[in-house]
Amino acid sequence: MKAKKFSNTGKQIADFDLPSELFTSKVSSGAIYDAIKAENTNQRQGNHSTKDRGEVRGGGKKPWSQKGTGRARQGSSRAPHWVGGGIIHGPKKRDYSSALSRNIKRVAVVSILNKKATENKLNILEDVKMEKFSTKEVFSIFKNMGVTNGNFGFVVSGEDKVLKASSKNIPTLKFINSKRMVCKDLLYNNALIITESALKELVTQYKDYAK
Repeated sequence: MKAKKFSNTGKQIADFDLPSELFTSKVSSGAIYDAIKAENTNQRQGNHSTKDRGEVRGGGKKPWSQKGTGRARQGSSRAPHWVGGGIIHGPKKRDYSSALSRNIKRVAVVSILNKKATENKLNILEDVKMEKFSTKEVFSIFKNMGVTNGNFGFVVSGEDKVLKASSKNIPTLKFINSKRMVCKDLLYNNALIITESALKELVTQYKDYAK
């Protein structure tokens, strides 16, 4: 499998042979589905909550006498049918988190990488070294590559604070650390750009799950 390789200024150099240890054209749709589903559910806070009649403040005194008023008997002004009363069968706090095995997560990452390569949406970029903070300089690289018309992912090796800070003001860019891959960030974009050093880390980390 091949991908386009670009210099650290965004100029296309040549076609690049992707490592066969990682890129085998195999895509597991099931693993991708499970990984995306788990990431979505794990983002749900689950802190929605309502109060039932036992949790609403007040209502300790009987509103009126049991008999003699001509009105229906009432035991509490916090009953569900009263304004300001408790809620019947309302939502309560719950944990939506979903467990996902490490193997499935890594198979999903490999599958997404292969999917992007098959769709010609994966590009290799020479390592970018920033000496100072400059969003303009970083944006010019991706503009020269022609990927700024839509959302794109940028996979780098390690935590380069200068490069990360220079990239975060680009609204269509998703900065991704190769050691902490998120399947949603890899999948939902129009292009995926991987630096050379990040590609080497990915091969080392995920080659056993591409078989």
